[in-house]
Amino acid sequence: MALLNSEELEQLYACTSEKTLATWAMQPGIRRIREEAFYEPHKLAITSGIQPALTEPLRQLLQELHELVGNDSLADVMPFNGLHFTFFAITMPLYQQSDIAALDPFLLAAFTEHAKNLTVVISHLRLVALPNQLLIAGIPDIKNQIAKEAFAHQLLDSPWSEKLRERHGDIPLPPPFWHSTLLRYQADFLPTRFRDYFHTRQSFNYGDVSAQTQLAFTNYNWTQVYGCG
Repeated sequence: MALLNSEELEQLYACTSEKTLATWAMQPGIRRIREEAFYEPHKLAITSGIQPALTEPLRQLLQELHELVGNDSLADVMPFNGLHFTFFAITMPLYQQSDIAALDPFLLAAFTEHAKNLTVVISHLRLVALPNQLLIAGIPDIKNQIAKEAFAHQLLDSPWSEKLRERHGDIPLPPPFWHSTLLRYQADFLPTRFRDYFHTRQSFNYGDVSAQTQLAFTNYNWTQVYGCG
């Protein structure tokens, strides 16, 4: 897909949240509790992204979300040591730690060509709402977008394309969002307290993050990270 400029990406985030708000207005409860996990919690995925420092605005945000969760077993909030932002996710969680040594050299070479040592900068962070999730998302600089596009297209033109489709479905790749998932709720919709939280903070600017991108095997919330190369 064509690269989105900052205004287009801002509009995409706003439209996503507006669509969710309209859905919430028609669905006051959480409805069906999901039996299946969002992601397999005990295996590793191959992905790429950054692990920036936990800035004070993001630390405060996570603190507030942890307090809102309380003892609700359906709520899965990002641990303080799990802050990350996806560059380009490659597979579903399919692997064990023993699989890391057998990483395909082609994948490592493609990442090295397009993204190794790349400093990813994501600015103007804000909350984005999905029906049962809260994201933190922002605006990358143009060189980050170009690198992500090139990396994704090389993998799409390789035997890795099947794994990419298993991970992303039939959406155009790479996905336009530059984000991290802060909260997942094991039901169709978020309960009222999280909706209210989003309502009061949807216009907040949570600042910027930056870090070098890495190719890694990680668990779903990046509390286990095994860098490659």
